[in-house]
Amino acid sequence: MGGSGASLGFRVAVSECILADPCYQPEGHRMSRVAVVTSALLVAGSFLVVLAPPAEAQPGFITGTVRDIAGEPIVGAEVVGENPRTQRNVAGVTNDSGRFSFVGLESGRWLFMVRRRGYEPVQGFANISASGNARVGFVMEVDPFHPPAPSTGVLANLRGDELEAALDAADAHFENGDFDAAIEAYQAVLASVPGLTALHLQIGHAYEAKQDVDSALAAYRAIAADDPVSPEAQAAIDALLSSGGDR
Repeated sequence: MGGSGASLGFRVAVSECILADPCYQPEGHRMSRVAVVTSALLVAGSFLVVLAPPAEAQPGFITGTVRDIAGEPIVGAEVVGENPRTQRNVAGVTNDSGRFSFVGLESGRWLFMVRRRGYEPVQGFANISASGNARVGFVMEVDPFHPPAPSTGVLANLRGDELEAALDAADAHFENGDFDAAIEAYQAVLASVPGLTALHLQIGHAYEAKQDVDSALAAYRAIAADDPVSPEAQAAIDALLSSGGDR
């Protein structure tokens, strides 16, 4: 029987019992009017408690920001939330404004952990409730051993450790005599960081090792006259020409 039907039936039974004076009960089981009304209230109260959803089941939501110590937004930070009681996890990343949000969270205390390559991880607790929007803010410090890639300059968007690894790989190819692989590796780095003009020298040396004089000269001549490594490039050009290389 539905909730409303059960409630109406219960009220009728109580009313009929109250009208009788005293309520008819089998011998030895008679109840006073006060007892009947009290029982009715207790049962009705229990009935309502069963129907009402627990408060902790109501969903809540949270919004937050992730910034560096200068107050600049950190884009692409991974944010993971965990409810220690239910063991439920949620995950997302910050947008271009360094913001994130989660909806449909169970009420209670949540732990939020934030990670971003180049920064020290941070974490903190937030209380989620259905009554309002929870807000949190995280500030991340640069990881001194693995700093993020600079956004401007010669090394823009390239991390120092990534650059070092790429150059080490290219140098290893050169030292092992795999000059084609070395040239390809140097050119890949140069495409990412055009300001590293000294790599033209390495590319020229690799072409020289292959006895490809024309390509070596082209690599050396790619260095501008006002470049700091221009004297070394010009010396390499002069050496090739004096040995019979074409102009």
